Amino acid sequence: MSSAADQSEAESVVVEELDEMQLDPQELSQFVEADSIPLPNEPGASIIVPPRQRRRTRRPTVASTSSAPSESETDDENNPQQNEILIKKFVAGEISYAEYQARMQPAGGEMDLEEEELAERRKSSKKSSRFEKDLRVQRKDALRGNLQGPVQVKVEGKVSMKRHRRFLPPALQGLMGQANLCYARGDTEMAKKLCLEIVRQMPLAHEPFVTLAQIYETEDPEKFLQFSLIAAHLNPSDIEQWVRIAEISEERGNLSQALMCYARAIKSDPKNFDLRMKRVQLLEKKGEEKQAFKCYFAMLPYIPKERGEFLVQTAKRLAKKFHEESNLPAAMDAMDRAYGTVPELFSVEDINLFLELLIATGFYRKALDVLMAHTNVEVHEMVHEGEDPNDPNAQRGIYTVVIPTDMVLDFRTKLAVVLVHLKCDHLFDMIVQNILTNINVEEAGDCYLDVAESLMKELHYHYALKLLVPLINSENFSLAAVWLRYADCLRAIGDYNEAIVAYKKVVSLAQHLDARLTLSALLKQQGKYDEALEALEQDPEREIMDAELLYERCLMLKEVGRYDEFLAAGFMLLMRHCIPLRSRLELGAAISVPRYIEMLKTIADIKVSRQDTTEEHRPEFSRSENEPSVEMEWELVLVLLQVADYMKNYAYFQKLVFTLFTAKRFQIFKQELQMLALLGCLYNRDPMYAYNLIRERVNKEVNLNKPKLWNLFNLVILVTGDIRYNRYLMRLFERTAVDANVRVLQANYHLNAGTYKYALNDYSKVYKKTGDPIHAMLIAVTLTQIACQKFSNKKQALASQAIGFMEKYRKGRPGELANEIHYNIGRMYHQLGMHSLAVEHYKKALEFTNLLIEENAIYLDLRAEIAFNLSSIYRSNNNMELARKYLYEYIEI
Repeated sequence: MSSAADQSEAESVVVEELDEMQLDPQELSQFVEADSIPLPNEPGASIIVPPRQRRRTRRPTVASTSSAPSESETDDENNPQQNEILIKKFVAGEISYAEYQARMQPAGGEMDLEEEELAERRKSSKKSSRFEKDLRVQRKDALRGNLQGPVQVKVEGKVSMKRHRRFLPPALQGLMGQANLCYARGDTEMAKKLCLEIVRQMPLAHEPFVTLAQIYETEDPEKFLQFSLIAAHLNPSDIEQWVRIAEISEERGNLSQALMCYARAIKSDPKNFDLRMKRVQLLEKKGEEKQAFKCYFAMLPYIPKERGEFLVQTAKRLAKKFHEESNLPAAMDAMDRAYGTVPELFSVEDINLFLELLIATGFYRKALDVLMAHTNVEVHEMVHEGEDPNDPNAQRGIYTVVIPTDMVLDFRTKLAVVLVHLKCDHLFDMIVQNILTNINVEEAGDCYLDVAESLMKELHYHYALKLLVPLINSENFSLAAVWLRYADCLRAIGDYNEAIVAYKKVVSLAQHLDARLTLSALLKQQGKYDEALEALEQDPEREIMDAELLYERCLMLKEVGRYDEFLAAGFMLLMRHCIPLRSRLELGAAISVPRYIEMLKTIADIKVSRQDTTEEHRPEFSRSENEPSVEMEWELVLVLLQVADYMKNYAYFQKLVFTLFTAKRFQIFKQELQMLALLGCLYNRDPMYAYNLIRERVNKEVNLNKPKLWNLFNLVILVTGDIRYNRYLMRLFERTAVDANVRVLQANYHLNAGTYKYALNDYSKVYKKTGDPIHAMLIAVTLTQIACQKFSNKKQALASQAIGFMEKYRKGRPGELANEIHYNIGRMYHQLGMHSLAVEHYKKALEFTNLLIEENAIYLDLRAEIAFNLSSIYRSNNNMELARKYLYEYIEI
């Protein structure tokens, strides 16, 4: 009895295996190396009582390599604690299996296995040599005893640790055996309890879940599947378990879960072709064609040679699919993998396809090797001096090539293309002559064209012309594409006259865009601008317009000075982005509605209200990748506006800018468009929209004390004559503090409107704050207007005050502007009827001059105005001779 008890207690000793590399150095120093594990009757032994209260004897050891009945590897490596909690909650009934599956890491969904494999394959191909070297060195060190832990291999700066296997402790192993025994005897309730107790103590062990799944297999299929999935996740290397679950899931119609199970099984056994076939068939059954093609592509390296026909057919299907998607490297890779396994099963058509893909992806040397393997081509190579001729990596140069006369037509063409791209310049004469001799141009002209294009790509235009000349002279292949290559070769060698003739032939055969552009450039280079413009001309009534061609025509029209055509062509080009505006209401909506979508809706409503159902004919434009960019078109807009300004065509200026508001393409330039729209209204004398635009600009400003802003506002009022601004300014001044100079605008309005008392009140307030002599002059002007009224009282006092303020104006202005001062004083006396004083000041202003006035005569010279006023005074006094004298001397018509 005692010996049995001792043995039982000895089996209860717990030794926890720890990885030395995962421990902190301070924690590691607390361990003491032991030669043996103490028995229960020795000091320091620990016996398992309840498992949660056991003590642990820590001893750093190397990972055990002994085999065990089962392997319990946690699928959730990143957060095992969370997985333990979720399993416990599920077993306790706190959460459902759906909640557990949704929160488990990784989630129980279909994995993108193929993407992972392809990425890992690319990564491993780059790092394999470095990885193997590090692994080899560190294994040697481990054998010598230099490492006391699992082997570490550094890959891309990271440390990859070998994962330890987790085993049930001896006590729980005995409990697990008892549970299996109970299940075998039919005592399922006790077996369940024992399994749940094991799960409670060690949730990440897979053995109890396997037994639970067996228990529920007949009585509850749903629980059977749930426990089987948990067991499989906890022991992911059990391929049979994954396949069994996948088959059951497929029978129940849960294809996503079946795909996930097959993916996990494949991850454990990547070379299992049967598993991959089941997965891809299931993907096709589910209708996921794209994922199925990925699966086929990832499967290619694992298809056995015995299934060679299937391998070739699969590779061809993949190559065709990838070629349709313009993924030529992937198409070539698919064919290359099949060719590397079963080259003997490739037919002539398969080899031809493989060669096309090799040439398209630039693997010319490999294409030559394939041709040598499947034809009787003899290639004699010359090894560079100092290199081993038996070295497969030695740099070789092709010396001579012997081409058999009975070679297949396509192979002969591809051999010529390969030799051209391998830069065998000394063989070009032989290559061209071989093509001319052995291939009939009328029957296989496309072979001539393929070789000619490869010669052009390598910049050997003279040799390309030897093959293109028979093509353009043939009956079957004198096509636009051939003439275009012929013209490009002539242009490349500098024969521009013949190139022009060839490009014209291309244009006559087909309206080729590149040919027309090149033809126009050559004609322009020779100074033939009319012919160059004719080459770029398009008929909007009969053909689909090309934006790039029209853009180039616009630039050339501007260059040769044909401005009317330039404006029309530029407007046609830009209108493809815009909505045509026919009424002033539509123009107003384009600039006044801030949001783009609302603006389009407003314009549409206006068209409906006006019953405007006629569609303005606009040319149809083709879609092209070479269209002018938005920056290029914006530069064109600015040039169009400059030309319109030069030609004084301000109606075009305004219409173009307003129309561009309807183009979403130019919304990034909205602020610039608003300023240009304001300028267009000013130039075109459109007071309605000009005032609306400047008012909107003022409303958006945070700081209103900006002289440029108010100068622009005053310019709009001055140019357009709009008088709607007074009430707006009154409301604005009531809620916003502005500079005193800005309030002059309101006083000016009262002066122009004839409400002189309001004007005098406003001018006086401004003058008290600023003391500006100009404001003093405006007060004098206002007093003069009041004094000259028919029914005004105290006219003499008003005139005296006007003279007093005019004197303040004279003293405040600089002496260099004496002509202006005397002219304004003379005008005041002239209006008051004091002609003698007016003549005196007029003559002083007329006699005064200085360098500043002479340099800026267009702005500062007032002699014509002064002479006219003097003439009017003398005419009123019947002195016609002096009146005529001043007119003849200072006024020119």
